Amino acid sequence: MFNSIQIFGMALLGGLVAGEVARRALSLPRTTGYVVFGLLVGQSGLGWIAPYHIETNQLFIDLALGLILFELGYQVPPVVASEGWSRLHAGVTIALTTGSSITALLLALEFSASAAVFAAALCLATSPAITIATCSDVGARGDKTGLLFTMVSINGCVAFVGSAWSMPFLVGDGAIRSLAGAWEATQEVGVAVVLAGAGTALVLAGAQLLGRRPEHQHLLILGTIVLGVGTAIYLDISVLLPMLLFGYLTRTLDRNKQVAAIRIASDARIFLVATFVLAGAALDIGVVIEYWPEAILVMIARFAGQVTGVLWNRKRLCLSTESSIYLSIGLQPMSSIVLVLLANLQTLYAGLEPRLTGTLLATILLMQLFGPLATQTAIKGFGEAMALQSDRPPREKPVAG
Repeated sequence: MFNSIQIFGMALLGGLVAGEVARRALSLPRTTGYVVFGLLVGQSGLGWIAPYHIETNQLFIDLALGLILFELGYQVPPVVASEGWSRLHAGVTIALTTGSSITALLLALEFSASAAVFAAALCLATSPAITIATCSDVGARGDKTGLLFTMVSINGCVAFVGSAWSMPFLVGDGAIRSLAGAWEATQEVGVAVVLAGAGTALVLAGAQLLGRRPEHQHLLILGTIVLGVGTAIYLDISVLLPMLLFGYLTRTLDRNKQVAAIRIASDARIFLVATFVLAGAALDIGVVIEYWPEAILVMIARFAGQVTGVLWNRKRLCLSTESSIYLSIGLQPMSSIVLVLLANLQTLYAGLEPRLTGTLLATILLMQLFGPLATQTAIKGFGEAMALQSDRPPREKPVAG
């Protein structure tokens, strides 16, 4: 019915309108409106956006992911080494606690151990797109927002490594082939780190030559991100880890402050809106109807694991009990990147039972709808939603007399 260019334009304009309606009429994050519009025009609604449209727009999705992952990594605040190690220790502990909770649930639901571990690893990732987009919309600024960025980044890295290492045991025909696959996954992680390091070295060297001229550095960083995304696709690895580390290393290793402060998210906005709409269009509401009990249980187990992990590490993170709860809420948006963590999506459907696949897809759909609200709630709870505070009408001064 429509060609790919029309679909992209429809996603931008329709997403814009839906996002503004969600924000102004319902006080919901704009990202919720984007996903709802995708559901309306996708396979769950009018059917205007078919699966092949999503495949033909995959380039835009990959570029959006690259830009937003770099932005997330770059927004991780630099801290002293001791605090950095404390945050890393806490983040990994939270991820392991969450993964253990989800694995225990899936084993109780009588899934195989290998499938349960693999699915739990996928569920660890908090959506970087929802986090960045929602924080940008509410004007999030502050120490706790920076901590949220840090925890989301660590979650993503652990999810990538965990899923890469557990997948060979899911699809392998024997112990030897599974171990060989795990070694290949280790090499994939190593290549991702090298790719991130190469991008960082290129940007830092280029920034030194160009000087602090934002317009030139903007082009340098944008070009390096596009090249990095293309290289990851060529090497058949996920863009998640290399782009996330690229952003983090660029800020951390720039000790002479040669890189101008650039918000790459502004470039991603055009792709980001379309990505949320296409993500909504790709999801099937019928999956939720069929697998909602399992999806709700996964969401509960995931939240319970995150709350337990954050409360356990609240002293290490210098958080009060209330702030710990809000941080756990902020980690709720489940990343749709779990669907592209695999080099070949067919592996997901071949290696997992249909019931577990349906459970994961239903959980992702629910988290795409309610995840932005969770992030907005967390930032408001932190007291760092500057844009929402500025929207409040000023209080009238009492009249004397």
